Amino acid sequence: MNAPVRDRTLKWGGRPVRVTTPVPDAVWAEVAAADPTALPFQTPAWRDCLCSGSRWGDASRLYETADGRRLVLMMARRTVAPGLAVEASWPAGWGAGGVLAPGGVRPDEAAMVHADLAGGRAVSAAVRPSFAAAGAWPAAGGSAFLIPREVHVAHFGGRSFEEYWASAVPGKVRRSIGNARRHLEREGAVITSGNSPDLVDALYQVYLRWVDQRAAQRRVPGALARWQGRRAEPFAKFSAVAGALGRDCRIWVARWQGRPVGATVSLYHGEAAIGWRAFTDRSAPNHFRLFEVLATEALRHACESGCRYLEMGESVGRADLAALKKRFGGQEHTFAEYCFERVPLSAGRMAFQRFRREAEARIIPRARRAAANRPAGAA
Repeated sequence: MNAPVRDRTLKWGGRPVRVTTPVPDAVWAEVAAADPTALPFQTPAWRDCLCSGSRWGDASRLYETADGRRLVLMMARRTVAPGLAVEASWPAGWGAGGVLAPGGVRPDEAAMVHADLAGGRAVSAAVRPSFAAAGAWPAAGGSAFLIPREVHVAHFGGRSFEEYWASAVPGKVRRSIGNARRHLEREGAVITSGNSPDLVDALYQVYLRWVDQRAAQRRVPGALARWQGRRAEPFAKFSAVAGALGRDCRIWVARWQGRPVGATVSLYHGEAAIGWRAFTDRSAPNHFRLFEVLATEALRHACESGCRYLEMGESVGRADLAALKKRFGGQEHTFAEYCFERVPLSAGRMAFQRFRREAEARIIPRARRAAANRPAGAA
């Protein structure tokens, strides 16, 4: 990162606050290490992955208060037209950002950052705090447009995996996973894990098949879906994350009949774990229950690695996904993303997403019924 360093002074509560952009790596790492809410998404390495292969640049801010507190606002910036820029903490697909501070950000500090963003020049500046830090933000809402967010979190509470599994997961779910594992073993399916380029490649193969299958369900042209899928989740993104995070990025891949049919990725930082991505090939037998079996592998590894919890990812608008996470002991955490905008982009984006979900809710069941009623061998 060679962005020019800029300093300015912000007045807050009648006292000066020094603001430096971008945040030096060493300072960022030190503050992250002192914040118990820090996630894998909130490190300099993650910022580097985001900026290395995208149109986003580093716009992070270091706030140094008169009493010696240092706050790191994670932020990326992208120019959308001459003189017009958008900022995000973080952009869509890159997880939670927000503010890090020793001991965790305080409500008055979140309010200070709010005021600074509200007075900024960006067309839109969005901040999505982590679920663990979100408690400091409600008082900072003010003029921001709020987007509801929801994640499910498996809290281990110092228990062994066996204790967590027995107490947090219903017996019916445990038995179904046991049956699925026996099916996998009998039919020669194998699960491997690690961080190698081969596993990244296998993960991406499963992802592209998942894209194709979703496109067929939604009656979207396959070529268009692949283009959108590669644009949203480029191979270079997964490769960069695996390379930069090393052992803090772990991939599980299930192979059957010589090909990868399921994959999941977890990220780690300190005592925090994130279930980042999971894809399955629907041509694999349903009784394999690949999503659930791979989720179990991720839970076990996080617990046995000494993590306090595994955050299972976003669940808003997906009642089926939320229900599945609850079956694995996930506890619901609701909070908000804060958008400071001169143009109401977020409201329009949310309306479009709502329309798309409603359309899919009508189209997908019809497509499934049509496929089920199609004569064998029909195109």
